[in-house]
Amino acid sequence: MTDARSEWISKRAYTIWEEAGRPHGHDADHWAQAVLEREEFERVALAPETKPASKKKPLIEISAKAQEKKPEAAKSKKKADAAAEKPAAAKAVAKAKSSKAAANSKLI
Repeated sequence: MTDARSEWISKRAYTIWEEAGRPHGHDADHWAQAVLEREEFERVALAPETKPASKKKPLIEISAKAQEKKPEAAKSKKKADAAAEKPAAAKAVAKAKSSKAAANSKLI
């Protein structure tokens, strides 16, 4: 038994003894319980995974046809966003020109 393992078992047995109300004469039982807990810990936590690594199934299946269209949809969205910005900019320029023209007509 390694030093770290025996120290862990000793501390766990002491904790079990305290939780039991510090009874006299049950140290072997507490030690056995601590050994069982340590063995269970080593079996579960430290054992290499025995199950084969499986690829998780996605929640939603996307067809190959839809996956092919996805990049095109992103490109068309960018074009639509750019087209939406142009009229707004054109409206601002037109508004500035019309207010300048109105100011010039007042001066004449």
